[in-house]
Amino acid sequence: MKNTDYILAALFTLCFVVCGAQEILNVTISSNFIFGGGQQSNFATLSLQPIAIIDAEPDPSNTISFGLNSSTLEAGLPATGIGGIATNDNIWLNYTYRASNLANAKIYVRTNQIVPAGIVLKIQVITATSIGGSFIANQNSSPITLSTTEQILINSFASGYTGNGLGTGYNLRITVENQSGLSLPSGFEIIYEIK
Repeated sequence: MKNTDYILAALFTLCFVVCGAQEILNVTISSNFIFGGGQQSNFATLSLQPIAIIDAEPDPSNTISFGLNSSTLEAGLPATGIGGIATNDNIWLNYTYRASNLANAKIYVRTNQIVPAGIVLKIQVITATSIGGSFIANQNSSPITLSTTEQILINSFASGYTGNGLGTGYNLRITVENQSGLSLPSGFEIIYEIK
């Protein structure tokens, strides 16, 4: 308890010294009285760190499966019904972006591995919605055939954020053309990057 009393007494004394150190104005000179005496300024710099965060929802996986026709599945016979075209329209791309020096950015898309021959992967932005976000939609609405080469998914945009979760941000459609029923290699990913 005594320590608290000493700390409070020290703070009161410091406050009195700092507050009592005000400039005394000569009020007989009208410019001092009106403008508050000698005018001074201090320069301050505020630097905000750039931020670039991107997320595909829902987490953790967005899968498209091709099924077998089990009624015709028999050893020694060809497997049927394994290929085709499938789509997933329930993927939402969310981002938060704060630029350095007001620079605009783009969102690029690519794969981390070569897409096997016989499979075609396409991605397309089908809509942009903001629920709790602050951004100007500027998407590339044409389908993009995915490969290991970066391609622009979202055109030049300024600082902003889309909101978080399903139903906000950019709604993506991923189409898989897989007539032979092939599998993607283990560890295959679609990568989104803000640059």
